[in-house]
Amino acid sequence: MKNLKKTIAMISSVVMAGSVFAACGGNTEGGSDTQAPAAEGETTAAAAEGETEAAPAEGDAAAADKLTVLCWNTDDIDPMLKLFCEKTGHTADEFNVKSFGCGGGEAAENYDAYLADANNDADIMFVEADWALKYINDDNATQPLSNIGFTDADYADLYDYTIEIGKSSSGVQKGLSWQAAAGGFCYRADLAEKYLGVTTPDDFQALVSDWDKFMDTAAKVKDASNGETALTSTLSGVWQVFSAARTNPWVADNKLQLDDECKKYIDLAKTMYDNGYVIKDLAQWNTDWYAAGQTDATMGYFVSTWGFGDSILTQAAGGEGGATYGQWRVVVGPQPFYWGGTWATVATRCNNPELAKEFISFFTTDAETAQAYSESKGEYVSNQKAMEAVLANGSYTGVGVLGGQNQFETLNVVAENINMAGGITPYDSVIKQAFNDAVTQYCQGNYADVDATVDAFVNNVAGQLPDLDYSNFD
Repeated sequence: MKNLKKTIAMISSVVMAGSVFAACGGNTEGGSDTQAPAAEGETTAAAAEGETEAAPAEGDAAAADKLTVLCWNTDDIDPMLKLFCEKTGHTADEFNVKSFGCGGGEAAENYDAYLADANNDADIMFVEADWALKYINDDNATQPLSNIGFTDADYADLYDYTIEIGKSSSGVQKGLSWQAAAGGFCYRADLAEKYLGVTTPDDFQALVSDWDKFMDTAAKVKDASNGETALTSTLSGVWQVFSAARTNPWVADNKLQLDDECKKYIDLAKTMYDNGYVIKDLAQWNTDWYAAGQTDATMGYFVSTWGFGDSILTQAAGGEGGATYGQWRVVVGPQPFYWGGTWATVATRCNNPELAKEFISFFTTDAETAQAYSESKGEYVSNQKAMEAVLANGSYTGVGVLGGQNQFETLNVVAENINMAGGITPYDSVIKQAFNDAVTQYCQGNYADVDATVDAFVNNVAGQLPDLDYSNFD
């Protein structure tokens, strides 16, 4: 690698956010994974009766007799606690939610600061796929699930990839996800008929079933719309699909690797950007990104299970009753992928093992209650038996933004084809973001060629992960 930076910047720790103590039950509504986080110190979950908020605990040490859950926001935990209390008879005062009111990517710094105080209570820690191994590999932070009574037989009905991500590098199961965060490509049915002449999801899927067809269809949409409509919204969305579908880990034998899928993505991204197959310089999560779905600026978004309902897709449609609400459909797209997902781990300092096991089991290994959660939240869960029951009984019929289509039928096809065995490393969050940043800069003309792009990527990673071996880029 040319000009590998030798000076590594020291990153200061971020001051820990304030506590949020949430109760469960009542009429709490689950939010979206893309909502702005709750204000620091805000109690967001309703108490067990009505909308009355639970009184905050005096401090985290004082909450040691409760089940303390660490999370970055309450979008998941609020509806989970509500259902858990309703179904099991547990009450609000048995739980203490420590939410840091931040994005998932910021959670680790807050967790580290919180856990640095040995007096702070922690029983369950929510961790995201990209940085889960940071804690799963740390025996000072998390413990094997077998310590609280789980056995391998308990995992028989869970999707394999969700089990793999919850294992430590030595193969110890330390986390379980309640989500199978399978994703698909969501498109505007009215624009597909107008510009491509297709009227069913099956017909549209045939036009985007691999990347070559996806690119051909993007060109057709551009020509038919006189350049007014891009097939998909952002390069970052395309990268979500590529990054989750990689078959090789980012790091092997402590060496950074760049596989063929990454090289393919660089060329594809440049072509899409230069030809207007995506909206140039549009960033995910900002208001313009959502607004593009309310006009004819884009035909589609890549969306994961948590992006339906009140999240990405509904916001892109302008909300219920919005400009394009009901006009969207979902297909598998060019290749199966997952995007994100949250794993529940048990803290080493957990002092409520029985309730911790009951809570985690409720949403993962227990097919009956996992099914109840899927139907109440509208989320594709990690338990295959639960999802088979949801699809068989027909009680869940999808979200309104899809105009009557049931997204679970599509996500079921995707989930069965996700394979992440051996593909997860503790460094994924940093490396994935660095690669996406470098390719975006290349597309915007800030790097002259692919070699310069790769150099920038490696330099970025080396600045954050100096202990890796970069000799294969010399």
